[in-house]
Amino acid sequence: MNKSNKLLISALLVGVLGSLVALGVFGLFSATTQNAGNEISSGTVLISDNDAGSAQFNVTNAKPGESWERCIKVTYNGSLPADVHLYMTGGGGALEPYLHLTLSQGTQASPTFPSCAGFTPDNTNGTGVLYDGAAAGLLGSDYETGLTVVPFGQESWASGSALVFKERLALSAEAPDTAQGATTGVFTLFAEARNHA
Repeated sequence: MNKSNKLLISALLVGVLGSLVALGVFGLFSATTQNAGNEISSGTVLISDNDAGSAQFNVTNAKPGESWERCIKVTYNGSLPADVHLYMTGGGGALEPYLHLTLSQGTQASPTFPSCAGFTPDNTNGTGVLYDGAAAGLLGSDYETGLTVVPFGQESWASGSALVFKERLALSAEAPDTAQGATTGVFTLFAEARNHA
């Protein structure tokens, strides 16, 4: 077979294959469907209070038998239902064992931190009292060991849920002379929200 015959056969093969490909491309029916506009966005867990960065308790020269009341409003604005736990870090000073804490939850018509004017307890335990005992015995030091709080009549916190917490701390009238000049140490109170698993 000479060179020109080979070239002719090669050209014929290319032409035949090109025709077959063209028939395959243009000889089929087709249809499509679509599902457009898909997107996934995450929910939010947002909790805030009305303290404007100020401490609830900053007491000096405390004396046995003295007490202090402070209120703070906690608001939940997340889009996901959440649980809220209260806990405390720090403290542990020599004065802490002589402090008694009464913690109540409720509402307040015009909350102004840290005033408790107009505080109305909810019906938790009939009085709104969540805890009444030694200050050192109430709160854990993290979410898992903290005190669970829920707005009255609800199972969890929903967007727009709010509670006012009234905390009454009292220095025991029986505090010994060894408590003079003592301190609780600096402590931080937390309200932490977590969405349901």
